[in-house]
Amino acid sequence: MTIRYLLCLVIASALFTQTVLATPKLNREQQRMLFIKAERLAHNPNSGTFKKVMQQLEGYPLKPYVELKTLKKFPFMANKKQIQSFLGKYESSPLDSPLRKKRLVYLANQDQPALFRHFYRDMGNTALNCRYAEMLLQKDPSNAQAFELAENLWVVGKSQPKDCDLLFKKWQKAGKRTSELVWKRLSLAADGGNHTLIPYLKTLLPKDQQYLADLWLKVRRSPSQVSRLSNFPGKYPEKETEIQVYGLKRLISNNRDLALRSWEKLSTRFVFSTIQQKQISHRFAIFLALADHEQAEVWLEKATNFEPDTELLRWHLAHVLSKQNWQHALDVIDFVPAEISNGNVFQYWKARAYEKVGAKELADKGLQQLAKQRHYYGFLASGKLSEMASLNDNPLLIAQGDLDELAAMPAAQRAFEFRKLGRNLSARREWIFLQSQLTQQQKITAAVLASQQNWHDQAIFGFSKSGYLDDLSRRFPMPFDSQVQSNAKKNNIDVAWTYAIVRRESSFMPDAASHAGALGLMQVMPGTARYLAKKKVKRNSLFNPNRNVELGTQYMRYLMDKMDNNPILATASYNAGWRRVKQWLPEKGNVPLDLWIETIPYKETRNYVMAVLAYQQIYSQHLGGSKNLFKELATMQIQPKS
Repeated sequence: MTIRYLLCLVIASALFTQTVLATPKLNREQQRMLFIKAERLAHNPNSGTFKKVMQQLEGYPLKPYVELKTLKKFPFMANKKQIQSFLGKYESSPLDSPLRKKRLVYLANQDQPALFRHFYRDMGNTALNCRYAEMLLQKDPSNAQAFELAENLWVVGKSQPKDCDLLFKKWQKAGKRTSELVWKRLSLAADGGNHTLIPYLKTLLPKDQQYLADLWLKVRRSPSQVSRLSNFPGKYPEKETEIQVYGLKRLISNNRDLALRSWEKLSTRFVFSTIQQKQISHRFAIFLALADHEQAEVWLEKATNFEPDTELLRWHLAHVLSKQNWQHALDVIDFVPAEISNGNVFQYWKARAYEKVGAKELADKGLQQLAKQRHYYGFLASGKLSEMASLNDNPLLIAQGDLDELAAMPAAQRAFEFRKLGRNLSARREWIFLQSQLTQQQKITAAVLASQQNWHDQAIFGFSKSGYLDDLSRRFPMPFDSQVQSNAKKNNIDVAWTYAIVRRESSFMPDAASHAGALGLMQVMPGTARYLAKKKVKRNSLFNPNRNVELGTQYMRYLMDKMDNNPILATASYNAGWRRVKQWLPEKGNVPLDLWIETIPYKETRNYVMAVLAYQQIYSQHLGGSKNLFKELATMQIQPKS
């Protein structure tokens, strides 16, 4: 028995053996401080200080995280039982994955295939998944599950880690790597994947197919290459058309006329599958509509023949609306399947079209139905009718006992403690895990509990996921009120509008960070912050609600000035940038506001503007306002570019 083995046994004993020594009762704040201390001492679990601290942490919700830290540091064979017990107790929780991964890496390096297979779970780690499949083949060289895993791991558009090399070698040796799988991987690498894989994959293709790899690279580098018929000899037409579709879909975004001419030539020489035709028509229709191309309507009609989805039908409607051809709009809506046309979008524009063709009775009937509902189109309808917006607010009443029961669950306790420590990411992980264990009714209770804890982002997300949307005070809270109201007043902007922006941008998550780099409550970009402050602004300062709201409201004022005090255009600019919004203004003649919003070319910005306007109405009424903001919007016109 080695010294290290003995050490591991001592560690295990220190962690998992219940003490019989009496320890003074500590309050939660004291335990929090000790928890932080225990984390620092976890690397030396045999010390007397560590043992004493762990005794004092008995019953503290985050104590398992100290145990986790120690077990991660000492994942040795001697701790097998303790690790197994820990993973069994916290399986699938945020406590599971870090230790399981560490344990699996250790077992793989120690050549312990049986234990590896026992502890293995798919955690989205490619290297470990490869090791697992390889170990299955170790035990049974013809294991079907292993071959299936190997195929799924190999047929991807990127390089895989070296840990997969042995698995792939065995898989290939067993004759499982076919030319079709090579082609499939090559296609994935070319279409959105890592194109540097293509030269390697070319060597795996049969000699007479290798030209296809060169063709993929050529079209990827320059989509206009699809216009040259000489590039496509027709030796493997099914594969060549796949490359053509890829190139055409890219070409239509920047050279519409060339894409149209290329399609005309290619479609007379090659046979495209129904799926490929659908892909082409859908892509062409949207991009031609965006450009207001003369062939847009032709392609929109074509695309609707291929089982059109809601997005395409909305684009078709938006294109017709942009021409203000109201009878045609009615024809388009009548063509739409009932399950889609009964939605808010189509019902609103059906009423507006009836209004424009003189069918006032039908128009009013449609608007009255919509006006009963709480959403952007419902508020628009109420504005058209000069009625007050219907909020349909129905606060939930949850028994305190149910709230207390849920709050006492270990995952909830861990989440709340992490919040107290300011570790919001860890808190959210525990809360998400908690919800995965709850019934539908408990999820609603969890949303109320989160609101009760002033955890507004999780309350908002919880209500959305549970499907209960009528508790407006909890779904549209007003935290950070002093910051929002004082800064809104300072910058002469509407408080309700400010709250609506914050709600849409971050759901009141102070540490929110987007992939684009926007930060904090109002998702302020560091570059924007620097411009507004006239000096460098520290990134972390944007997570401070005071500083973030100060800069965010300042930016709203800046956009209002850029957009002649039009809050609708300023709202669109907050999402898309004011320069882009200026490009969307009419070339000539005024355009009704609702029509302009509906035809915003960016789906994200269109939905953003609609949401913010609806939220602003809700917040306005929450703040005591008695006016329907949409009454003014119903008659507003967007003026042409100056």
